Amino acid sequence: MFGKDLIKPILLEQHEALERRIVKNHPSRVYVEEKLINLRSGYRGEKNLHYFLSLLPPKRYHIFHDIRLPHGDSYFQIDAFLLSEKYGLIIDSKNYSGSLVLERHQLTQEVNENKKVYSNPLSQVSRHKILLNYWFEKNQLSLVPLDYLVCFTNSKASLHISPGYIEAEKKVCKAENLLMKIGGLDKYFKKEYLDPKAIGKIKRQILVKHTPLKSDILLMYNIEISEIITGVKCPKCLYIPMHYKGRNWECPSCDSISKDAHLPAIYDFFLLIKPCITNAELCWFLQLPSPRAAAYLFSHLDFPHSGTNKGRIYHQPKSFL
Repeated sequence: MFGKDLIKPILLEQHEALERRIVKNHPSRVYVEEKLINLRSGYRGEKNLHYFLSLLPPKRYHIFHDIRLPHGDSYFQIDAFLLSEKYGLIIDSKNYSGSLVLERHQLTQEVNENKKVYSNPLSQVSRHKILLNYWFEKNQLSLVPLDYLVCFTNSKASLHISPGYIEAEKKVCKAENLLMKIGGLDKYFKKEYLDPKAIGKIKRQILVKHTPLKSDILLMYNIEISEIITGVKCPKCLYIPMHYKGRNWECPSCDSISKDAHLPAIYDFFLLIKPCITNAELCWFLQLPSPRAAAYLFSHLDFPHSGTNKGRIYHQPKSFL
């Protein structure tokens, strides 16, 4: 059913790592925290959307969450793409709270008497329909009728569509009405355009061409590497740094002991610094006592590597954490 399942976005993980690794009074922290609120809200919305999509008959649909596909020199991103033998459906999820008014040229949100104005989400999702059609043609995939929806996933939000706005009445729904909308499309699209072989080819191309967004987050907030807090965090009391003694991590604050507390710290390095690491960099980031300790940890991590001896570089495996 899920050709590409829902996972936590890399950009969200990068911001969570950055929040853990900069001091409380850092001048960029307030901006990191503001962005975190938005990213977490969006992810909660996608999880809510995922729940309703998981209720669909599993053999009838192929669902791809959060796909980012190339178009020329740039990319376009789709929150969810539902594919059946009859049609493809692009779904854009919005997790806005408060009172929402959707008009032809804008979306207005009011929360606690504070108003914000956004562009009409139907404009973006209809543009994605055009781009996805182009992408199908460029990759010589069997064409299938494409449709789109904007799904508001916050159940507590109120949604008002401007009177006479027919497109929005057809193409916008709350998450709890999503299955009904999809059921209506099943009745509207009657002809079967895709056989299992064609669907399999589309699925493979989506997974091959999907390119996750990973930003240089330190550059984004003008943060120097020297400002990043290094060390291994205690999984019990969150004290940092733990001390590496006798091939174990010991917490000087709560006296707990761990053998693998270094794993989240290495993942933070990959998220914040770069997707590869040397022996010297591991010593620095984990505050290890010697290169020999780093070599021992690497020998038990089984990371793919290139180079030899002091020039060896260890690369982040796809399955790490």
